[in-house]
Amino acid sequence: MKDLFPALDYFAQLAKSNRLATEHDFHPCLCSGPDSIQGVMDSFRKHKNFIMVDDTTSQQTFSNGVGYFRRDVYTVFIVAHYRYDDMAEREQKLNLCRQLFRQFHSRLLHDRDGLGDERLTYLQLNNIYSTELGRYAMNGVTGLYFMVQNEQPIDISYEQSDWT
Repeated sequence: MKDLFPALDYFAQLAKSNRLATEHDFHPCLCSGPDSIQGVMDSFRKHKNFIMVDDTTSQQTFSNGVGYFRRDVYTVFIVAHYRYDDMAEREQKLNLCRQLFRQFHSRLLHDRDGLGDERLTYLQLNNIYSTELGRYAMNGVTGLYFMVQNEQPIDISYEQSDWT
């Protein structure tokens, strides 16, 4: 079975089409795990705010007693720049990132349930984890990341022709 949920394209499109994100110049881009975030943000000369979609995923294969499923966990970072010594601005930017996260969550629910977007059929949207960056996690940057799980059925039938 092919992957139904095109996470990288979907989240990049959300970032480009969200009014709040465009008004505050959030730049959509890819990163490869938490270790590569700083490299992406080194382009502060061009962009101050980012919506980064992690192009790596954690996977798990599991059985629910009837069939087998593949669980993919996708991570999206929403980060905003603030003046390092201005804690009031930091709080304002963190609140902006929180608001964007809520808007993304509501759009995911709308697209899956309201529009019946079949690509989102297996997304687990009733329990989305988010973690806020600590005050001194990265100099002059605040925000959060959230993780979305997709659990789609897979076929792991033994095939004799795969073996010598």
